[in-house]
Amino acid sequence: MQVSDLIRYNHIVRGLYLDAMAKLPWEEVVANKGLSFDSMRDVFLHLTLVEDRWISYIIPGRIKQWVDPAFEAFKDMASLKKYSDDVKSRTEAFLDRLTDEELKRQVTVYWAKEPTNIPVENGLTHMVIEDMIHYGELSAAMWQMGLEVPYMGFWRYKLQDMKGEK
Repeated sequence: MQVSDLIRYNHIVRGLYLDAMAKLPWEEVVANKGLSFDSMRDVFLHLTLVEDRWISYIIPGRIKQWVDPAFEAFKDMASLKKYSDDVKSRTEAFLDRLTDEELKRQVTVYWAKEPTNIPVENGLTHMVIEDMIHYGELSAAMWQMGLEVPYMGFWRYKLQDMKGEK
């Protein structure tokens, strides 16, 4: 399995959560639900900006240029969708150029006790795993509202991929 499979699977899952959130009143999306980033909007933005930061800033060596977006600037589902689509587009362009050598290349992360070098592949894997953790939070918030949560198993994603149904 390649990490690019996990990233593309993550894009499908992110889209399912975006669609599910779009069915809710905006007041529910931005309400403080006691999540790691308070609201469903803020959790969704966090998991999207994790990818943006890795793909557009950490891997290219531009992390010092990163500025966290103001979550409050995202005032509706259209702005969440646009950001998600923009990040996905940049990531797909990155994946189209991704080589085995690039996966092995070392990049520096700065949130350890001291700057630490890790392979690009480890950073990309971390990116997807972190998103999956936050999807769990979004699921819990939806369950607390009595809603069905979106689900797409990786095996089903791969089956659709093999059949060309994506």
